[in-house]
Amino acid sequence: MRATATPTLFTLESQPAWGRAALLEEKDGKLVLFFEHGGRRVFVKTQVKGLQSVQLSDEEARTVEARLRGKHPLGGATKKSSKAKAKATRPLLAAFPSFDAQVRWFETFFPGGFAGEKFVAEERGTAEAKGKKGYKTGAIKLAQEQLSPERLASATPEETFLVSKKLLAFTNLVFPIEGSIPFTSMKEEDRAGFAAALGELLHGEGAHGPRFEKFANAIRIWDAAGQSRKVTWPLATLLQALYAPAQHTFVKPTVFEQQALLLNLTADRHAPVTSTHYERFLDVARKTSERLVAVGHQPRDLMDVYSFIWRSHKEQPPA
Repeated sequence: MRATATPTLFTLESQPAWGRAALLEEKDGKLVLFFEHGGRRVFVKTQVKGLQSVQLSDEEARTVEARLRGKHPLGGATKKSSKAKAKATRPLLAAFPSFDAQVRWFETFFPGGFAGEKFVAEERGTAEAKGKKGYKTGAIKLAQEQLSPERLASATPEETFLVSKKLLAFTNLVFPIEGSIPFTSMKEEDRAGFAAALGELLHGEGAHGPRFEKFANAIRIWDAAGQSRKVTWPLATLLQALYAPAQHTFVKPTVFEQQALLLNLTADRHAPVTSTHYERFLDVARKTSERLVAVGHQPRDLMDVYSFIWRSHKEQPPA
């Protein structure tokens, strides 16, 4: 009989009086948590600060989680309001009238483009900077060192698991509550399979699609109620994007669907994590890169292209 996973609980540094919380839902860039004393709270993932996982014994964590369950049906199915359903099914609109308009915004917001001081400082980082100060450049360097064929061949599954967790937390690309925190819930007996699938994904032979799906299926993670969690696109795509940024892209599905609209391509933000849908997201990144080069910009790799897509859709475009 499989043992029940220890629930993952959280506290918010700025609101200690709310007590501990369990995650109800993470969707559309928002987190819904239920606190012991603060009740149900909704946060924007990219803006919430000071959310920390709580280190408790298995018994204590389950006791707190059971108390929260008594106040709110944490694991139960809840009916969505008609308003919520409408929002979930509402078609996305492109943030710009055309790709050329998107490029003009980029040139205004980031003077000098990808080589400009602002882009390097806010999005890329430098090779000379140490640790996290190197930002994406530092994360790519760490991934290429620690996930090389030689290193993976000599590392234990636990070492590969720990460096993967470090890479998930190295940048702000993957929000902790959908990256490093649930990743920690992977059981020890599943880590060898994860390490093997990661090595095959990055260095195996044959078609990429089956290797990608095998890797996604090897990320076995659990929620606070001990139920298996679905792997998100950011969690499934970060490691290969850091190791091979010229060939692979990091995926945030909503903005990639919006980018696809500008390029007359097809991408679905609600798509499950499969190789077929990854290829569509990858095509969006590659076509965006080609269009950028055609108008005189030189992204270093697809990580720069991701930054172009993300920032242009998340910042407020000028009138």
